[in-house]
Amino acid sequence: MGILRILAVDDDPVFLMLLQHVLGRLGYDDVEVAGTAAAALERLQEEEGFDCLLLDFDIPGVDGIQLCRRIRQMQGYADVPILMMSNAHAASVIEAAFAAGATDYFTKPLDDLELRARMGMTARLVEERRRRAMLADRVHAQLGLPDEPIRFADPIPLRDVPDVVEYEALENYLLALGRSKLHGHAAIAFRIGNAEEIFAATDAICYADVLAHVASIIADQLKDHEFLMAHAGRGEFVCITARHLPVQAHVLAQEIAARLADRARIYAQLGVPRPVLQVGDPMTTGLFSRSAPSDLLGRARRALRNAAARQIRGEVVV
Repeated sequence: MGILRILAVDDDPVFLMLLQHVLGRLGYDDVEVAGTAAAALERLQEEEGFDCLLLDFDIPGVDGIQLCRRIRQMQGYADVPILMMSNAHAASVIEAAFAAGATDYFTKPLDDLELRARMGMTARLVEERRRRAMLADRVHAQLGLPDEPIRFADPIPLRDVPDVVEYEALENYLLALGRSKLHGHAAIAFRIGNAEEIFAATDAICYADVLAHVASIIADQLKDHEFLMAHAGRGEFVCITARHLPVQAHVLAQEIAARLADRARIYAQLGVPRPVLQVGDPMTTGLFSRSAPSDLLGRARRALRNAAARQIRGEVVV
């Protein structure tokens, strides 16, 4: 596994020394530090190449959430893993971190086992992205392809849609919440039923635009609820809401379809197949559930597929 270049940002110099020591003990020796958001931004602008950023939630001035948002807008840092650090355990704090673009989250004081697990997942994510980048560069060099190839099953990031995060970040959000804080939340899955047809009929940019448009309609429909959503691949989206949805799935599907219908003429003009929207039933977890929090996402996706198989009339053509 390759070496990670890490930038840690916290206004507490004692904590930064402890963090460097613990990370070094775990095998991560290339750690630079900054005490303010301004210092961190200056460091990032001076030199690219950091593989991972650790941001404290409560740094003075520009706080960690604002800093995370700014970093996500910087060239070269749209995909770099960002881990937020905080003394708080509230679900609202955790959700705010992921909504700002964080990849993962861990709490203070430092726990060696938790930090080892979080950094291990981050290292694997960085290594996989390096591998994909090398493969893409090799393909481009050999074939002269202008765009990075994507697969239909890939969970494509949709960074320009508010409250839409990467799928890995959504999984990490559930892990950060844990079983107790997840009680009262709901997971609901959406799918573009003819996504594979759209994928085959368009290029990567157009397909991503269709996904982003559908995601923005879903997000706008859920704007009165606290939620995070991610594209899970295969034209499927999974959404975690902070409380049970008061509307039934088929009603939500009809409302979203009505919004999508306004763009039907544009799809026709572009020669892109019109999306077919499917909505699954919301899935919840009990207070004493023994299943892993991330299992909720799989349950929501299975509920969607089962509902689509049982009720063809549940598909809404827009």
